[in-house]
Amino acid sequence: MSSLAKRLWIYQKERFPLGILTITTAAVLASTFAVLEWTGYYDIPLWKYVALGVAGLSFMLHTRIIDEIRDKEVDDVHHPDRPVQRGLVSLRELTVLGYANGGVFICIHALLDPLSGLLSAGLLLYSIVARYEVGPLAWLKPRFWLYNVVMLGQMLLLQWIAYAALTQTLDWPSAIWMHGWGIWALTAQIEVARKCLAPDEETTYRDSYSSRVGSWGSVGIVLALTLLALWAFAATGMPLNRGFLAAGLGILLAGAWIYARNPTRSASKLLQLAAVIAYVLSQTALWF
Repeated sequence: MSSLAKRLWIYQKERFPLGILTITTAAVLASTFAVLEWTGYYDIPLWKYVALGVAGLSFMLHTRIIDEIRDKEVDDVHHPDRPVQRGLVSLRELTVLGYANGGVFICIHALLDPLSGLLSAGLLLYSIVARYEVGPLAWLKPRFWLYNVVMLGQMLLLQWIAYAALTQTLDWPSAIWMHGWGIWALTAQIEVARKCLAPDEETTYRDSYSSRVGSWGSVGIVLALTLLALWAFAATGMPLNRGFLAAGLGILLAGAWIYARNPTRSASKLLQLAAVIAYVLSQTALWF
């Protein structure tokens, strides 16, 4: 294994956990397959779902690298232990990798459907504009709540573009639209859980949810987003496996309770793991 490959392997373990992201992406694809079959799209070959999984991972890596570039000055001060800050990888190396993944994302969508290819190019352009924080994005950056809502909007658009690639239309029944909102809420749930930190991990930049509303407030947001996702899935009209839903919610409640009562580093990691499990089980409820 080359030096670059070794360094990128370490980078992904710290900043882009490929194993976990592959599992969560597979869960999204399975629930997407379920909702499309439910609404009458029976003849979509499985290889298209696999291709979209690769495209989704490529886009997420692209946006992770965009974040690294955009936040470098802040991370230099508040997160000096991160890979870029300690010299494990350079911004130039990450930039080349990020744009390559952006190219993979657009090419896959363009091959699946010209409309989704055009939409994916627009989404990629938005992520690049966000990197340079031009116009209203510069105004948004110091506004923590609004900024995070706008940035998370990319994941909703990503899901809609996936539907477009598979169905080759934007004229969908309400079940598909509601499914997309459910995926977005679950994605936001994981993002908030990821930023529920222990007190000794907080910085003066206050870039976590726990630094803004405390441990109880931040787990409250995690749970509210989970309930929003379950409501959206129920609104699709699809039969849901209540056992999977109850298991996912129960595991998340346990992780939230442990973290909120004593927000240590280990409790923070436990909450993040519980959020991932709830994410997978909630979507599995559409499949079984």
